[in-house]
Amino acid sequence: MARLPKPTHLKLIEGNKGKRGVNNLEPDPDYLNDLRAPSYLPVFAKSVWDDLAPKLRKAKLLTVLDVESVCQLCISIAQYRHATHELNLDFIRHGEKGQSLNQLMVAQSMAFKQANAIMQQFGMTPAARSRVAVNSQGDLFGNEKTGTNYLT
Repeated sequence: MARLPKPTHLKLIEGNKGKRGVNNLEPDPDYLNDLRAPSYLPVFAKSVWDDLAPKLRKAKLLTVLDVESVCQLCISIAQYRHATHELNLDFIRHGEKGQSLNQLMVAQSMAFKQANAIMQQFGMTPAARSRVAVNSQGDLFGNEKTGTNYLT
């Protein structure tokens, strides 16, 4: 699997070791200022949010577009912790027909992978935003030099 691109601001901080071009037109959404956990977040994941959100905000990685991604991350971490505690890493069921994976865990994994793929398409994670270029459209008649004039 290919490595996801590093967010532009991290490239600038760490140095662009690969010497690849930097996206100068990367979207710059507003930082999230209200760090309270969203009301729809399950109780078991709110403690993860309360720990993670301030750290991500301090690192300038938590924006208004990242709330859903962070909620999924919080749920995933909480579920991982709970499963590890309850199952003691025994994720295989032993039944009359032999061994099988816990199907609920398989369904959860698939749902999170699907949601992550959709978020990547919308540039809703810091790494995905580094691949999105936003360019001013100019006026309706193509008089501004910053936009692309599709009429000529």
